[in-house]
Amino acid sequence: MKRHIIVVLILVETAVLSAVAQGRRGSGFTVVEATIPEMQAAMKKGKVTSRELVLQYLTRIAIYEDKLKAVITVNPNALKEAEERDRERKRGKLRGPLHGIPIALKDNIQTTQMPTTGGALAFDGFVPPYEATLTKNLRDAGAIIIAKTGLTELANWVAGAPTPMPGNYNAVGGFGMNPYDPRRDPREATFDGRPALGTGGSSSGIGTSANFWAANVGSETSGSVLSPSNQNMLAAINPTVGRISRYGIIPITADDSSRPTA
Repeated sequence: MKRHIIVVLILVETAVLSAVAQGRRGSGFTVVEATIPEMQAAMKKGKVTSRELVLQYLTRIAIYEDKLKAVITVNPNALKEAEERDRERKRGKLRGPLHGIPIALKDNIQTTQMPTTGGALAFDGFVPPYEATLTKNLRDAGAIIIAKTGLTELANWVAGAPTPMPGNYNAVGGFGMNPYDPRRDPREATFDGRPALGTGGSSSGIGTSANFWAANVGSETSGSVLSPSNQNMLAAINPTVGRISRYGIIPITADDSSRPTA
């Protein structure tokens, strides 16, 4: 319920602010299928600001989220953070290639400005006392954590016979839907709300594929990033285990690792 209230409020604000932004600028830059280098080039040339990127993404979330269920929490401070990155850019301070870029995190990666639920009702609304090293590094690099993504509940920790957890289902947000075919499975044996076209799991590529943000970070034990990347027509990087800090990520095994998807 909280998630839907936030989305509604964002829709009202972004509808007004987007109109103002578009009236002021005639660049026509769109985030749809735009790459991070393309966004950086456009911001460097003054064709778009980080705030306007966030506005476009929030508008897409507000329009399509009820259909796709890609988001568990939207960052209520995303616009404010984007404005801060824009002010830094004007002063000539660029933190790196992610400066002002909206990124989403799997909801088992701890954040102190948004809840981290792992998709479990037991953690619904839980805000950790500290954030993951990965989260801090992204913020320090200038990225804007725009949202927390859906996932298979607790990264599929509760899977197993005879009733395994369906892929990309969690008790907080329900089933995630594939943006290439967001219908529910109509077959009687699987008519429980799951998507007709699988989304992969336990990480989510739905929002990245639907242009809700520029890229997202998931976690993988065995296929949890590779699978949704395949199912949602994305590319993922599979770093050596431990190369990216796992501190502050709800774990399954000692072999878990964090992996970006775009």
